Parts: sequence; C-alpha cells; structure tokens
Amino acid sequence: MPKRVVLGNDPFERGAAARPAAPKAEPAATVDPTPPPTKAPRPAQARAPRPRRPEGAPASVKPPASPPEPLQSSAEETAPKLQGWAANANQEVGRALAVLRSAAEAVRAGLGSPADVELDVYGGDAKLQAAVAPLADFLYTRWFRVSVEGAEHVPRGGALLVANHAGALPIDGPVLHEVLRRSRPDLPPSRWLVEDQVFYAPLLGTLLNRLGAVRASPENATRLLSEGRPVCVFPEGIQGIGKPFRERYRLKRFGRGGFVKLALRTGAPILPVAIVGGEESLPLLAKLPAAFLGMPYLPVTPLGPIPLPAKWSVRIGPPLKLPAHLAVAGAPAGTEALGMVEDLVEQTRRHIEEMLQELLRARGAVFSG
Repeated sequence: MPKRVVLGNDPFERGAAARPAAPKAEPAATVDPTPPPTKAPRPAQARAPRPRRPEGAPASVKPPASPPEPLQSSAEETAPKLQGWAANANQEVGRALAVLRSAAEAVRAGLGSPADVELDVYGGDAKLQAAVAPLADFLYTRWFRVSVEGAEHVPRGGALLVANHAGALPIDGPVLHEVLRRSRPDLPPSRWLVEDQVFYAPLLGTLLNRLGAVRASPENATRLLSEGRPVCVFPEGIQGIGKPFRERYRLKRFGRGGFVKLALRTGAPILPVAIVGGEESLPLLAKLPAAFLGMPYLPVTPLGPIPLPAKWSVRIGPPLKLPAHLAVAGAPAGTEALGMVEDLVEQTRRHIEEMLQELLRARGAVFSG
C-alpha cells in the first residue's frame, strides 16, 4: 500500500510538517564602564565694575507714568455741560411758548374787547400790552434785531417824532414805541398816531388801538403832548404803507403839514426819524379789493401778516431849528403864511430822506445783518 501522506501540524503523525525553528535571541549589548568625556566649562568673563554714584548726588529716578484719567472724572466734566444745555433748551422752549401765547392773545384782542376790559382814555389796554410783551421782545431782539441811534435827542416834556411810513402793514409805530420804551425809560410811555383807514380797519385797527395807537387828530395829539409824552407821527399816511416794493424808501407827500401846525401851536419840538427794515419785512406785492371788509385794499405779502426777519435800523435826528419868530408856544393856527409851513414840512422831509440814504448805504446784508 502506498504511504499516506499526512499533512498537518500533528507531531504524532508521520509526515507532519516540521515546525519552524524559534528565532535565536540576540546577545545583550555590552555596557562600557568608562563615562563619556564632558566638555570643559567656559571661563567666566569679568564684568566691568558699575560706576558708583558719588555721595550727595541726587538719584536719577524716572517719573512714574501718569495713570489714565478715570472715566468718572470725564463723566463729572460732561454732566454740567449737559445740564447747561438742558437748561438752555428749557428756557428756549419756555420763550417759544410765551411767544405763541402772546400771538394768540393778540389775535383774540383783534377780534374785539371783552366787556370787563379796562381801557385808558385813548383805548389802550395795559393788560394786553403786558400779555404780548414776550412777542414784542422776540420780534425786537431776535427777529428784527433793531439798532437805535440818537435816542438821546428826545427831550422831556413832549415832542413830535416824525418818521417815514414803511411796510405793507403799519408795524413801524409799535417798533418805534418799543425803541423809546427801551432806550428812554425816563420818559412817559410814547403813543403813535394812525390814520383813519387803519384805525377803523377790522381786526388790525382794534389790535393797534389796544396796543397803544391813537387815532390821528389835532385834539388827541395836543392832549398827548400836554401830558409830556413823545408822539410818533407818520405824515405819509396810507400812501406810505401802500406803495409797492419797487418804490421802497421813496418818501411820499407829507400831507398838509398838520404836524408843523401842531408844533407851532404847542411849542413841541420836531424830531425827524428814519426807519429802515420795514420795507423788506413786509413788502407789498399786490393789492386785493377789500371794500366789503371796510378797507381800501387787502395787502398781499410773502407770508401774510408774518413779517420777514429783516434787520431794522432806527435813527432819531436832533430837533429841527425853527425860526425865532415861529418857535413861540401858543401861536394860533393860520397866523403864519402857508409857504412858511410848507418850508418846514419840506425841511423835515429832507432830513428824513438824508438819514434814510445814510442808513441804506451803511447797512450790510438785509436779513443776516
């Protein structure tokens, strides 16, 4: 029988595959008992000796760096500024509200006088004048920025201030009244005369009368002068406020010389006054028929009754020198020749025109001056 070849790993079977011999162990490494050579230490270099500070010499000490400012100090500096701004803002808001209340009071006054209101003999309302004082102050100081010259020329004991009439609405009378109130507090309160067309105009006439305007008449003017008041006169009348803007600062005819006759009868001095700014504040653009309102016309201006913020300049000239034989108080009307009265009227008109031209040449920008 042929031999059976048995393959496998059984050592008891013939023909088993031989096991692989185990790997021989490598001989252990021999350790050299002599230690490795060490590097020789570097010789230390000798340091140069530090120079000693001589005795008594001050030591140089660096100043310590200033620490950053704390945030608290910055906040403490900012707080007063914010408080100041807030206080100013509150004041401005308060002034604005006072001006609005004054304007509303003026509108109510134009609609008529209540039954219990107290008026003086000329129709003035002291309570209304006090109520609109914030509005008057705002217009005078901030809106019109009025500058005044020659207020010292106004004498005590009554005087006639003869001025040009300018602007579509007659606000030059209240402005001139405010000029005298601020510049000459030693004088009695001034009053200004208005023509019948304005005095009897609805709303406007009532408002101006309660603010201090007086109807123009020889009797009223004589009484005011006898009280020692400055009396403001606008001899151009309705023609002065009715001229178009292209004719601004061109004086119209001065009536029939009523103010000269009044000065001759009472002995009151005549002071020429030039007013610049009214023509630009309320320029007359057109006229609308207003007979149904009891007015000769209705003026058309850029913002209606609201004036533009043009700068105003007021110059009061010295009293005119009257001839010696005319400067007599109590001279009856009509005793002097008409030609002499006309000469005095023309003299007054010429002085006002000269002052107007000087003011116009001297002023800068109309609205930013």
